[in-house]
Amino acid sequence: MKIIVNGKETIIKDDSRNLLEALRDIGIEIPNLCYLSETSIYGACRMCLVEIDGQIMTSCSIKPYEGMNVRTHTPEIYEMRRGILELILASHNRDCTTCERNGNCKLQRYAEEFGIRKIRFDKLDKSNIIDYSSIIIRDNSKCILCGDCVRVCDEIQSIGAIDFAFRGFEAQVMPAFGDELSTTNCVLCGQCVAHCPTGALTFRNDLQNVYKAMEEGKYIIGMMAPAVRASIQEELGMEDDVVVAGRIVNFLKSIGFKKVFDVAFAADLVAYEEAHEFKERLEKGEKLPQFTSCCPGWVKFAEHNYPEYLNNLSTVKSPQQALGSIIKKFYAKEIGVNPEDIYLVSIMPCTAKKFEAEREELVGEVDAVITTRELSQLIRSSGFNLKNVPPMPFDRPYGLSSQSGLSFGKTGGVFGSVLKVLESEIEFDDIKTEEIEKGIRLTKATTKDGKVISGVVVFGLGNTRKVIDSIKNGKLKVDIVEVMACDYGCIGGGGQPYPNDARVRTKRAKILNEVVGIDVLISPNENYHMLSLYERYLEKPLSHVSHEVLHTTYRNRKRINDEDIEILPLPVEEDKKTTVKVCLGTSCYSKGSYDILSDLIDVVNKEEWAKNVEIKGTFCVENCGKSPNVVIDDTIVSEATTEKVKEVLKKHVKSEKG
Repeated sequence: MKIIVNGKETIIKDDSRNLLEALRDIGIEIPNLCYLSETSIYGACRMCLVEIDGQIMTSCSIKPYEGMNVRTHTPEIYEMRRGILELILASHNRDCTTCERNGNCKLQRYAEEFGIRKIRFDKLDKSNIIDYSSIIIRDNSKCILCGDCVRVCDEIQSIGAIDFAFRGFEAQVMPAFGDELSTTNCVLCGQCVAHCPTGALTFRNDLQNVYKAMEEGKYIIGMMAPAVRASIQEELGMEDDVVVAGRIVNFLKSIGFKKVFDVAFAADLVAYEEAHEFKERLEKGEKLPQFTSCCPGWVKFAEHNYPEYLNNLSTVKSPQQALGSIIKKFYAKEIGVNPEDIYLVSIMPCTAKKFEAEREELVGEVDAVITTRELSQLIRSSGFNLKNVPPMPFDRPYGLSSQSGLSFGKTGGVFGSVLKVLESEIEFDDIKTEEIEKGIRLTKATTKDGKVISGVVVFGLGNTRKVIDSIKNGKLKVDIVEVMACDYGCIGGGGQPYPNDARVRTKRAKILNEVVGIDVLISPNENYHMLSLYERYLEKPLSHVSHEVLHTTYRNRKRINDEDIEILPLPVEEDKKTTVKVCLGTSCYSKGSYDILSDLIDVVNKEEWAKNVEIKGTFCVENCGKSPNVVIDDTIVSEATTEKVKEVLKKHVKSEKG
């Protein structure tokens, strides 16, 4: 497609989503504070204004067309963008020096680029609500109402823990009723933090705890995740440095760490244990499909939303917790150090890993979790120029890993590693993978004897909800499901450097692929130190010792577990009736669920096809972002209307009758 950009004829892609992305593709970055390519178009900030055929319009909300005449930078557009920035800054907490985003804040960068040194408008005082109740910290005084966090939480993660409240000058982003974030169904994935352009959403910084442990003379051990090495490079301007992990090892030892291990070693261990768990379930034909459990955001999501599937989760701990358990139970004895004197620091790309280390079932295994951004802060504040630090290998015995272990840092790594382990015991004739839709891949592995093992790899919790609902209603039949809460897997974790969008995540995946390719070991089965760990301590996969050290449990975290209300009970056997539950929780009630309930009662009383339908009221299906919700047997009808529910119910009843 040909358009005219700043007086020059330019060719752009025919399928560009909007003008903003089309211009970005040809090297013109239009300022914006509320645009995310992964979510719906919002158009709130108005920073992306351009002139189109003589009219000023937002570039994010218009599709390019043949012959479009665009001017991206005129005196009028400059003044309008500058004025918008001044208005935003007039209501923004401008105490930048103590802000977590100081130096990498999008609003701060634009203020610098547009040369704003004073604000023409009086400062507008905003509600100064700071919520420290969870790992994710909210500071409403820094919120610019761009809506990025709301759309990511709702549209991508399907959680809806936060939303807009009030109007005009009183508008805020908050959980329902102004509650603390810790009381919601937030899974601490940190995607709201990753996409917030200011410091309104950050995460708890735990570096002070690490320094305190050093002061107290603790035996500090560090361990670093694969995804960290793929992103710390961009943060420190070392993108072509393939030995950056070794430089970090040397740096950490220089500031007082006694040992530094590779979490990829523990990924080999987890894949090995989980593959045998999966094989046992396949042979017994129980607790299938098996869901992977390495991602703590996904685990918490399952506990909130799908407690009926908790038995299907692999009970193997994540690599972080597995290695923590091994170090405290076995390695401490080997080096003659009291486990209580060991302070284990995990370096992760993920905010939910902080929560995982504090779970009641796992507390004490890992003492502190710092993110990639905290590691960057640690390096910068120390004065070290990492480029000049010679690389050192990870310490043995937990410093050796395979390509499979390293691949845990991106989506598909866990499932791929499980297959690698199984290949040593089950020969595969053919392995085929297809992308069902973005974020969902289906793999079918055919064995020598003709059996097919099906697995799904999914990232994003909204996609995960689709997969589980398809499994529940019988549309999708698989044996194993790998879930990563964040888009593209751990490389897109909430603790990764800014920016943290789809373009950057694709680049990180490429870097990690290159790092993986260097490793000479292919499969966990080739990791001598990992196999030696079984010989010395764990005996064999799924042994009593192995279960004690490497496995864990989960619990139902549904916020409301009240009994359903019998509204229109049906005195027939369970297998002969269809149960409809209408959510009467606050969010659903406020959006009309009571009217739907009333209409459904009329349907059941009048329609012959609905005579075996039982109506109940329930209080929460943990899907507030898509309210109102109605559950037909095990199927959730989200954003329900009476007609929508009737249509689904009628089809369901007919299919039940055969």
